[in-house]
Amino acid sequence: MKNNGVVKNASWIMIGRFFQLALTFVTTMLVARYLGPAENGKLVYIYSYVQLFLPLCTLGLNDIVVKELVDHEEKNDEILGTMIVMRLLASLVSMLCSTILVGMMNSDPSYRIIALLQSFSLMFQSFDCLMYFYQSKLMSQKSGIAYAVAYILSSVFRIFAILTKRGTLCFAFAYSFDFLMVALMLLMTYLKDKHSLKFSFSTVGYLLRKSYFYILSGLLVVIYGKVTDTLLLGKMVNEESVSYYAAGTTLCNAWPFLLTAIIDSFSPIIIEAHKKGKEVFQTKLKQLYALIFYIGTFVAIGVLIFSNLAIMILYGSQYAKASLPMKIYAWSTAFSYIGVSRAIWMQCENKTRYETVISLFGAITNIALNFILISNYGIIGAAIAAVLTQFLTNFIFLFAMKDTRENAKLILDAILLKGVFNRKGEPNV
Repeated sequence: MKNNGVVKNASWIMIGRFFQLALTFVTTMLVARYLGPAENGKLVYIYSYVQLFLPLCTLGLNDIVVKELVDHEEKNDEILGTMIVMRLLASLVSMLCSTILVGMMNSDPSYRIIALLQSFSLMFQSFDCLMYFYQSKLMSQKSGIAYAVAYILSSVFRIFAILTKRGTLCFAFAYSFDFLMVALMLLMTYLKDKHSLKFSFSTVGYLLRKSYFYILSGLLVVIYGKVTDTLLLGKMVNEESVSYYAAGTTLCNAWPFLLTAIIDSFSPIIIEAHKKGKEVFQTKLKQLYALIFYIGTFVAIGVLIFSNLAIMILYGSQYAKASLPMKIYAWSTAFSYIGVSRAIWMQCENKTRYETVISLFGAITNIALNFILISNYGIIGAAIAAVLTQFLTNFIFLFAMKDTRENAKLILDAILLKGVFNRKGEPNV
């Protein structure tokens, strides 16, 4: 019965993410064509500074929220309300810091204005805790519908801005408008379901004790997974190269909603499986890792074959330089999302303290590789650095530490399909 719930929940998440992806992808492509590589690259480059502060805003709470909601159903309203207040306060600090940082790094006053408009997205993302509530209850159809309505409205906003020939500042605010609509839709859905939000000072301390391991590791993941390549390309090459790189990586990142849906839906069931026994728990994890790896590999092969055609059709000849980095970057996805799903194992085995060590290794590795490879190969070097970083960080490095070696072996077994289909003695969880 529970397994049927997981499948149904995963289906709703995938439908919602696909709808969100389709709208976002189309409007992002239209905006990139409208603004051109130079102005679009400027927006992407500045937003990379804003994203640096996302881990401070989340306070590591996204990594523990599902488990806390599953383990403490009677306190869900208090947990969610407290999380939202904590994240709102942290986001105000982050908005100020990101705007100041951009101003320090660039003398053009328009950069600070763009950064401020984009940084409102940090505040609006505080309400995504409500999405995790519906995931924990295997009721993602609720949040899926909320996201669908929100992205219809935000897509209309972008298309209206293009048709009325609005300037760069309008499209800078569009980054935040997406999350504003999502926040409103999720909050309305949650309250309509007759839930309430409560705040508790004692819960603040409890949640921080659970999540503080993830704050630094989250920052390090953002550094090596999302922004280092963009920032260094902007500084070491130019902002136009950022736009080419973003076009290719946007296409590569257009499909992993499928992997996110699989991870989000299996998270509650794997947490429950841990209570049933080690064998069932490990089998479920290997099945998850195998799905991520082979889906990622299959898509990377497709990108290798069709990337040139995709870039020309979707972005036009002015973005032709995005094709080769796209072919390379696509191979980073499988190990990147194996790293995301590793958080489930870390929580259940009480090894979250190692996330910081792993993420620190990833950040150092990525920065070093980007400095070396971008200086020699430009956007091609950034793509190569992304692939090497994900492979070394989320697989090879795990063998170096005794307490994470077990997880590395589970990943290796999953790649080799060893024990993935073994259902002997597996209870119905």
